[in-house]
Amino acid sequence: MDGHSPPTLPKVLDDALVRLGFSTPTPVQAALRDAALAGRDALALAPTGTGKTLAFGVPLMARLLVEPPSSRRGAHGARFVDKFDRLRALVLSPTRELAQQVARDLEAVSRGSVLRIGVVFGKSPAAPQRDVIRSGIDLLVGTPGRIREFLDDGSLSLALVKMVVIDEADRMADMGFLPQVENILGGIQKPRQVICTSATLAGAAQERVLGLLEDPVRVEVGARNAPARTNHWRFGVIDHDKVALLLALIKQEKRRGVAVFVRTRRRAGWVAAALVRHGVSVELLHGDRSQRRRDAALAAFADGTSDVLVATDVAGRGLHVPRIKTVVNYDIPLMPEDFVHRVGRAGHSGGAAESFTLVDPMEREEWRRVCELVGTEIPDAPPLDFSEFARPPGAKPTRKPVHRSAPTPHPAVRRAKAEVELWRKKKSTRERSKPIAKGVKPGRGVRRTGA
Repeated sequence: MDGHSPPTLPKVLDDALVRLGFSTPTPVQAALRDAALAGRDALALAPTGTGKTLAFGVPLMARLLVEPPSSRRGAHGARFVDKFDRLRALVLSPTRELAQQVARDLEAVSRGSVLRIGVVFGKSPAAPQRDVIRSGIDLLVGTPGRIREFLDDGSLSLALVKMVVIDEADRMADMGFLPQVENILGGIQKPRQVICTSATLAGAAQERVLGLLEDPVRVEVGARNAPARTNHWRFGVIDHDKVALLLALIKQEKRRGVAVFVRTRRRAGWVAAALVRHGVSVELLHGDRSQRRRDAALAAFADGTSDVLVATDVAGRGLHVPRIKTVVNYDIPLMPEDFVHRVGRAGHSGGAAESFTLVDPMEREEWRRVCELVGTEIPDAPPLDFSEFARPPGAKPTRKPVHRSAPTPHPAVRRAKAEVELWRKKKSTRERSKPIAKGVKPGRGVRRTGA
C-alpha cells in the first residue's frame, strides 16, 4: 500500500506501513481491501506497478493475525502453537523471481509481527526449503511445481490452509500451470478464500480463472491491459540493424538501468555478447541459468554493478527493480499481454520512465496485436543515427578466437589408454633374444648357435 493504513488493520501492520513510507492506498488496494478482509473470493485486474502485491498481501496478513492458529496445552499446562499447525495461507506465483519478490515485499510489512513467511521454488536445492516449512510458517509463497513436489513427498500439508492467492493468473494459464493450480486447490478444504490478480486477462483465460472462484468480487482499476506510467516509442528497423540501434540507444544517450527483453534464450546470449564486445556492462537472465546465477545477475544489475539486463520473459512479470528506467523490446513478445508486463518494469521508484520497441517489417502482425491490446497507437520515436555501430550488409561479426581444450575422457577410457601405453613401453624396452655360447643350456626364447 502506498498509504497510511485504515484503522481496521492490526497496529503492527499499520506501523510497518508507516515505517516503510507509505501514505495513501493505491486505487486497487483501496478497492480490494474490504472484500479481502471479509474473506470474499476476488478477481483483481489492474495495470502493472499499481501495488497488487500489497493489495492482497496486507489483508491476508491482517486475517492471519486476527485469526491465530489453534494452540495446545503442553506438559506443564502452558499453551503453545504447534509449528505444523501454523500454515494457513498460500500464494502461488508463476516464476521463481516473482515468488521471491512477493515474499520479500510481504516480509518487509510483517517485520515486527509474529508472522513467519516462507518461499519455495524449483531448480533450487529442495532440502533448505523443506527445513523452512518444517520450522513453522504462517504464509507460504511458491511456484506450483515445487509446491506440488512437496505435497507428493509429504514435506508439505495444506490441511489448515484457508486463504489462497493466484498471482499473475493469466501467466499461470499461458504457462500451462492451471492444471497444477486446480490440483492444489483440490486439496484445500472449503470454505476457503481465493484471490486472483493480474494486469491482463484475455477472454479464454478469464473463463478458466473465474472457474476457480465462488461468487467473486470483481475489482478492475485503470484501463485494462494498459501499461502504466511510461512514455512508449516505436522504432521501425530491420532485424540486421537491431543491435546497432540498441547500442546507439544505450551508448549515445548514456542510458543506465536498461532492461532489454528478447524472445528466446539464444537471442538473449547473442544480444548480451554484442553489447559486451562494445564495452557495455551486461547481466543475462533466462530460464536455462541456475537460480544462483539468476540471483547474482539480478543483484549485480540492481546495485549498479552492470548497466544493462538482457532477459527473456522470465523477468517480464513481478520484478520490482527500482533502477530500471528504460525498457527495450528487442523482440515483440509472442503473447501481446507480455508487452504490458515488460514495459511495466520501468519506473517503479518513480520519476521518468520510457520504453522502446524495435519492430522489424516481418513483425507487423505481432505489433498490430499489441496495439489492439493496449488500445492505442504507440508513436514512432525521433530518428536516431546508429551508423557508428552498424555492420555492412553481409559482413560477419568479429569474434575473438575461442580456444577450446579437448574434452576430458571418461576415467575408464583413461585407465585403458594408460595400460596400453605401459604395455607398449615394456615391449619396446624388453631385451631381445640373443644367441648363447656352445655348451650353455638354452632357455625360452633363445636359439643355439651352430655346432
